[in-house]
Amino acid sequence: MLFNCFFAYLDRIFFLNINIWNFSFQSFFKEYAEIFLIKVVLTHPLRTIRGFRKYRRFIRGHKYEKYVLIPDEYSFLSRIKRQRVKPLVGLGFCLKPDNSEKSSSCPSGRANHDCLYLKRGKTEQVCSSCAIHKIAAKCLDIGCKVYIMTSAQDIARDFLIPQLKSKKFPSVILLLCPYSIQAIILPLIICDVDMLLLAYESGYCRDYQQWRAADKGKKEERTEISKESWERLLDLLEKSTGVKSEFQSFRREGNIFYPK
Repeated sequence: MLFNCFFAYLDRIFFLNINIWNFSFQSFFKEYAEIFLIKVVLTHPLRTIRGFRKYRRFIRGHKYEKYVLIPDEYSFLSRIKRQRVKPLVGLGFCLKPDNSEKSSSCPSGRANHDCLYLKRGKTEQVCSSCAIHKIAAKCLDIGCKVYIMTSAQDIARDFLIPQLKSKKFPSVILLLCPYSIQAIILPLIICDVDMLLLAYESGYCRDYQQWRAADKGKKEERTEISKESWERLLDLLEKSTGVKSEFQSFRREGNIFYPK
């Protein structure tokens, strides 16, 4: 408890221009931290140092309650058009309908990477109210990859480490709880990922204990997206692609769905 208070204090004063002291302390012996330490930090020390310096410049006095865009919009879009790789759109599993009633629960289950629409192109009545279905349909229209996020460990394995190795995912648009946003900025910067991070409006995790429970798949509340975030998301998707694609469905590789 004493250490938690101490590191929380370091976060409040932005000690050394770092705002993840308490999260890092509580994560130190967790499996996702071990993967990131071994596969990223120790394997790519120079990238880690450069990313850490960039992170400190960004975080100085920056507020990110609702969204984060790194770098600026012009640079974000320019890189997408230059490399001709459309952004990966990551959506938390907590956007799925909850399991309070069988008739209103997700047909693919909740704390997993699955989605009936992404897998088979089919929907049930409950899917009409699901943000994942709505965003995935838009991604299919414009040819963006979709990833349902479940845990920090899977995020590292599914796209952060592949990005380091082969530059497969140079840009991402992620919908996250505000608590996750502050934790994921540094790993994304180290892995050279341009990012738009949008915070949920309600139902999100508010501290490490709630975040850790959700990271293990224990999340009862359903998160919601604000109208402002919807508009920002759709606007950047349109700008990053330009024209409609001719894709008809998705194919799954690992835990990521690719338009085909």
